[in-house]
Amino acid sequence: MIENIARQYEPQNELQREFEAKNEILRNRFTEISSQDYLDLIFPGKEELIVVLGSIKDKEGNLIEKGTVTRIPAEEIWSIAWRCNAYIPYCDFKRNYYHSKTLEAVRAFVVDLDNLTSRNLNKILRYAFKQLPEPSYLVNSGKGVHLVYTLSKPQPVKGWRWSVNALNEAIQDSYEKLGNLDKHPVVHPYRFPGFQTKINTVASVFKIRDSYNFEELMELFKIPNKGGKKSEKETTKEKAKGEILYFPNGKRAFFEWVLWKLFMNPPIPGRRHNSFFALGIVAYKCKREVPKWEAVEAVDMVYDDMERYNLHIGFTREEAHRAFEKGYNPKAVRVRWKYLCELLGWEYRPNKRNGRTREEHLRYVRKIRQIYKEEKEEHIKRLIARGYTKSEIAEMLGMSRRNLYKTYGHLFR
Repeated sequence: MIENIARQYEPQNELQREFEAKNEILRNRFTEISSQDYLDLIFPGKEELIVVLGSIKDKEGNLIEKGTVTRIPAEEIWSIAWRCNAYIPYCDFKRNYYHSKTLEAVRAFVVDLDNLTSRNLNKILRYAFKQLPEPSYLVNSGKGVHLVYTLSKPQPVKGWRWSVNALNEAIQDSYEKLGNLDKHPVVHPYRFPGFQTKINTVASVFKIRDSYNFEELMELFKIPNKGGKKSEKETTKEKAKGEILYFPNGKRAFFEWVLWKLFMNPPIPGRRHNSFFALGIVAYKCKREVPKWEAVEAVDMVYDDMERYNLHIGFTREEAHRAFEKGYNPKAVRVRWKYLCELLGWEYRPNKRNGRTREEHLRYVRKIRQIYKEEKEEHIKRLIARGYTKSEIAEMLGMSRRNLYKTYGHLFR
């Protein structure tokens, strides 16, 4: 096994001697398990694993190998164990695509303590574990250690994202004063037991206790339960967002109004490049009524105006078109008006409903309409009393005689 091969070498430097000292401390307290057993415990039945390969630089800082993400069959994972830049995330991802947005489930929470000496490790083992929940496993990863809180079953993220992130942060924060803590998100990859470390040793792993269930960990680290099934309101809201994403509802008048504002008041310094990005967003929102060729022509019009005003633009016409293309994409329709104002350097004025719920706003509007109707009725009564005919009153109010009688006919009886 890989561990047996690792023990055959003699420590050559202080870092390797410190690594072996930590291993000796851990062997005296806990049970060392093989890397294959640990892999089977964390990823039972997993056929393919995501491996993140970090960038490698020489002593002068020159890039030797650029970082990348690869997928390797589980039975072939030890073929790359010689690499000191190979890391594995304790997570599952949709279609095995490594990204925080495709995160599907979390299998463990990890605390990364870097540059941890054997003395500090003793301190943590003697005192911290009496005050904090013990991790399930402890990985001697080279210069530091990883304290791994494994879950008895993968925790889905959908509907629980806030709880997962809050728990991850709470677990890491609890060790902040005990060593050099490297805080990471849940999707961060870590060196796996059996893999080569940067100090030419092989990472080892020790079992401390059984795995936790997710609710148990939340209770131990005092995280309020905000996950679970989404409310009907949240589901409707997300559905509406999805519909907006594919069915922009911007009108031609909105596009023309934004253009007119740009013609009359060219963007302020620091917002000129962003204004073309904003124009791309507006054009995409209005693409049902504004063809793209017309929107592209508008980019040249706005740029020509900037040149005509002798503004120090600071970028070429081609860069303006690239900024427009960047904004002309499906994500644009989810952009809010406040964000567009920030891009264009315009003053943002909240609408009349801002700060009120829909129900409060409807009550407010009904009340305003009632007051307006009552005032209008009083005005019509005064006109009737003065002897004006229906046609004259309708002309004064800017409406047809038929609509006047239909709406306010009861006043003439």
